[in-house]
This record gives sequence, C-alpha cells and structure tokens, in this order.
Amino acid sequence: MTTEPHPNDNIATELLRPLAEKPNFSVPQLDISIEPNIDLSSALKKTLDAPEFYPALSESVFEGDTVAIALQSDIPHANYLTESIVDYLITNGIELNDITLVVTGRTAENLGIPAAQYEMAEKDKAEGKRPHIFSFDFGFQSFNTEVHDPENQTGHSYLAANEEGEPVYVNRTLVDADVVIPIGFPSPGEVNQQADCIYPDFSTTATLHRFAQGKGSFISRWTEIELANESLGAFFAIQVVCGPGDTIREVHSGAKKDALESARSSTNQLWSLEWPKPSSLCVATIEAKPMDQSWDDFSQALIAASEVTEPDSPIIIWSEISTPPDRNTRKACMSQFEDNISSKLTKTLQRVAGIIKDRPVFLKSALSEQTVEELGLGHLTSVDEIHRMAESIEDCLVIRDAHKTQIRTGDAPSNEGS
Repeated sequence: MTTEPHPNDNIATELLRPLAEKPNFSVPQLDISIEPNIDLSSALKKTLDAPEFYPALSESVFEGDTVAIALQSDIPHANYLTESIVDYLITNGIELNDITLVVTGRTAENLGIPAAQYEMAEKDKAEGKRPHIFSFDFGFQSFNTEVHDPENQTGHSYLAANEEGEPVYVNRTLVDADVVIPIGFPSPGEVNQQADCIYPDFSTTATLHRFAQGKGSFISRWTEIELANESLGAFFAIQVVCGPGDTIREVHSGAKKDALESARSSTNQLWSLEWPKPSSLCVATIEAKPMDQSWDDFSQALIAASEVTEPDSPIIIWSEISTPPDRNTRKACMSQFEDNISSKLTKTLQRVAGIIKDRPVFLKSALSEQTVEELGLGHLTSVDEIHRMAESIEDCLVIRDAHKTQIRTGDAPSNEGS
C-alpha cells in the first residue's frame, strides 16, 4: 500500500514553507510536517507480528473467528488505518465477511459515510431493532460496517456494574465478536488527558453524558473504563503515534497497557518543545479539521505561544475556527478593556485574558473581520500580513499544532489547561 498524501499539505505550502525560507523565522517542527506518513502496511505487519507482551496476532486470531475492529473517535487517517488492518487480517486467513468495522457517528462522518446509510427510524428502535450492519467501500474493497448508536438500547450488551452499581453497557457487536481489535491514539499530555478507544464512546447516551459531566473522580472513571475493557475481553490494542499535522509516525501493539504506555511515551517526546530563548513573535497554528477547531484549541495555542515569547511580543493564531466564541471565552477576550480579570473564569481563561491584556494577539480564522475585531483581536487573512509584521523582527518562531504541543520549562509541560 502506498502512503497517503500529507493531510495538511495546503498549510505546509501556504504558510510553513514560505516562513521557513525567511532567515528570521524558525520552524522547528517543519521536518516532521513535510514528511509523508510512514508505510502503514509495513509498520502494522512488523508490530502485529511481534506485539509487546502478547502473542503475534496471527497466533491469536484464527480462520472462522469473527473480528470486530473499533476505531477511536477522531483518530487520524481512519480510512487508511482500516484498509491496512483489514489487509493484514485477510493475509492471515480471516475471511472478509467475518470482519466488522465499528465506528462512532463522528468517525463515520470523517470517513464520508452518509447518515442515510445507517440512521434508523425511531419506530424501528422502539421495536427493538439493532443498528444494521452495511457494506461500505474502503479503497478497493467493501466490508461490513456498523455505526454505533448510543441511543439504541438493543444495540448494547450489559457487561457489569461499576463501583456505584450503575450498569456498564458496550456495543453488542463488539461484545459478540470472537476477537476485538481496538485501534486508538494517545493525546500529548498527562494520563488524565487520555481517551479510551472503547469506553464510553461505544456505550449508551446516559454513560456518555455522565462522563461528559465529569461525575466522580478521575480514578473512578478510569476504573470503570478498565472494567468495561476487561469484561469485553479487550486485552490487546493497537496504538498509533501521530505527530504535528496528524502525520502517522509510529504504530505500537500488544497487551493494552504496554502498547498504550509505549505509544504515550513516543507521543509526548514527539510533541515536546523546549525553546532556548524567548522569541519576539510567534505564529501558532491549529490544524485539526476546520469543523473540529474550537476556542479551547485557541486558548491552548495562545498559552503555548506565550511560554516561548517575550512578555509583550505579538502572537498570531493561524486557524480555521468558524464558530463565534462561547460566552466565557468572549468575556476573557474582552477583559483587556476592563480593570480586572474576573475570578469566575477558569484558570485557563484567566491566563488567556492576561495574555490578551498584555500583548497584541492576531487571529486568522474563518470568521468575519467584524467578529474578530469585536473580541479585541487583530484580524489576519494572509501570509503576506505576517511577513509585513515580521520585517523588523529578528527572531520569529512557528509552533505547529500549538494547542497540542507540550511546551517545557524545566521538567514539566506548561501549557496544560485547567
């Protein structure tokens, strides 16, 4: 299988390479951003033939087994990953009809699966019908696909009860399969910033809501996640290491805990940036899919940029944010026109307010000039404007995907939000 084209080649061409050609700009992540993804087929074969603390996958999956592949929500290159793992399974004697891909609605959208292909009428749900499994084209072949519906109770199986006695439900197709292969990816940062591939995303609406509300302690929630995985029998995992620009850099597999720890270590190393001297201007990019870019990303990118620049130097956030900010983010931005910063804001937004109060901040986004300027931010539309701002500045820095980059001062990352 050939590697995919770089997913963010436009931003590399439009922004990164032109800035890197300027003698006053440093782009430390550019060597990562312009490289293609690794040969995923070869990388998968290598790790699946010799997983960490686990038998080779070919020795634990056998002809006649039903296999369910679960993709973590928002995983980069979902199509590419799916084609590669299915090719591996077929090569090792698994029939195509015995493989089912199970994805969330969010992943289905990223894969380009039309909602009409999987949405069910309410009366069908009321009659107890499970989400249907349909054939979808991936590359040169079609295979069974199910889009998880958290509202469809028949599509779930009860596994256990958590410490509070609440039921733990997981997608029925995953439970019924002989072998479950979760494919996930770590986020840069600490353990409490990680998301599990299986749970709660492949559970019920009530469970998703409970986790979204952050009820209970982190330990109790993670204990429940482990309970769901162990009850499901999901002891094996594939973990993908992604770098700036969502390039796939490494693939790990094996016993779930070991594969995740190896992938997290590589991910954090890849996203770590310790800049020796504060810069006089910083361009911080946000390169998630435009529809996924948020004002939380803006906040984290702004904080990261502030850590590697002089206290009064300008910061440019280069994004495709298309939605107006929420009330609290707007309040943080508008604090620059007030005497004090509200103590009711989160610690993260208090930092954002302080940064905007002390220095010029510019935003390139999909929002109108009026919307941006009403927030007290400078409105940018082109790289030429950056060139003009940087003409008399000797040391300018570009941080790619700054909302994920772990800026380090001493031994600890300093852009973790609260």
